[in-house]
Amino acid sequence: MTNAPAFRVFEEKLARYQDPIEVGAALHELAQAVIGVRLFTLTAINMEAGHVRRVYSSHEDVYPLLGTKPLVIDDWFEQMRTQRVITAINTAADMEGQFGDLELIRSLGCNASVSIPAMAGNDLLGTINALDIEGHYTPERVAAAQALIVPAVTCFLILRAHFTL
Repeated sequence: MTNAPAFRVFEEKLARYQDPIEVGAALHELAQAVIGVRLFTLTAINMEAGHVRRVYSSHEDVYPLLGTKPLVIDDWFEQMRTQRVITAINTAADMEGQFGDLELIRSLGCNASVSIPAMAGNDLLGTINALDIEGHYTPERVAAAQALIVPAVTCFLILRAHFTL
């Protein structure tokens, strides 16, 4: 599922960005080409301060770039942080109890999600959060999502220079 032209476009957009929102938009466009997304956000993580911040949103009207929120360290988070596990939830039933804003997510037509950790130097920089219709994140798409990790690390390192995390 390699998409070399999409990666080349991504690289060109990073080389020429002028506004940090363009960095998130470039990764969003790449994720669309690689795994497909209906809702796409980037969440930066500051382990030392114990909080997270949304630094990109495909739907700023309902998922705006806000201040920080407390970091929730649960089993899912620890798996991402220690094992760098890409987590997929692919059914409406499995999404129950996993998202505090599930009704809003469903109103956007999403009943499947994939969370992709971006890590460098043993520091979990952030996550790609992609959502789409039920059944969308097949094992093949989850495997393809691994190709987004290095681009995501690059984006989070760039965004750290522009956002107070």
